[in-house]
Amino acid sequence: MVSENVEEYLECIWELTQGGTPARTTDVAKKLKVSPASVTEMMQRLDASGHITYEKYKGATLTETGMEIGSRIKRKHRLLERFLVDVLGIDNEKSHDEACRLEHMLSDESERRISQMMNNPTTCPDGDPIPALDQLCLRGPDDDSSVLSDLDEGSQGVITHLSCDDPQKIRRIIAMGFVPDRCLKVEEKLPLGGPILVKVGDCRVALAKEYADLVHVNTKRRCGKRQRHRGG
Repeated sequence: MVSENVEEYLECIWELTQGGTPARTTDVAKKLKVSPASVTEMMQRLDASGHITYEKYKGATLTETGMEIGSRIKRKHRLLERFLVDVLGIDNEKSHDEACRLEHMLSDESERRISQMMNNPTTCPDGDPIPALDQLCLRGPDDDSSVLSDLDEGSQGVITHLSCDDPQKIRRIIAMGFVPDRCLKVEEKLPLGGPILVKVGDCRVALAKEYADLVHVNTKRRCGKRQRHRGG
């Protein structure tokens, strides 16, 4: 477990070294808005702790340990920016500062759920790539999932992810309660392309087909016991 300050430095060094060159002290100082002397002191500490390899007058490169932390924090930052802009409707300019405050508090579980909910986005609102999770931790769209609009009446299962690139539609779907890991049941499908009546959690929703096409469900999963436990 490292401090937020260490995470900030490793995240900064990760970003500055993406071009293949070491992160210079002056560049780190400028980006973090601290004095070069403070950066030099921290570089020496991070070198001693095994997070970076630091050479005076040349700069710093990340070790494997430092790379894991730096890329993880940058991933959370850019994922949060995407969530804040697309789901919460926060201005792009404000999303950066907000993500800076939240990135250190976001748990790995919450990160996974946010990414899954948005169908694992690959770029932040500015178009910069979101670092990928380690393959052992990455849970992409469920291979056993089906589109909600294709399910028969009486079908039930667990929402796996939302497949949508339209922020307004994502916000509306989430507001209606369609989020990953929530149980649902198809109660009635109205004819001629009419809405689908769905019980999601404890609510009943009439969902238009264009929105039902965006919700993916795993009908092999059951969460009845899990929900009763939460309710108790």
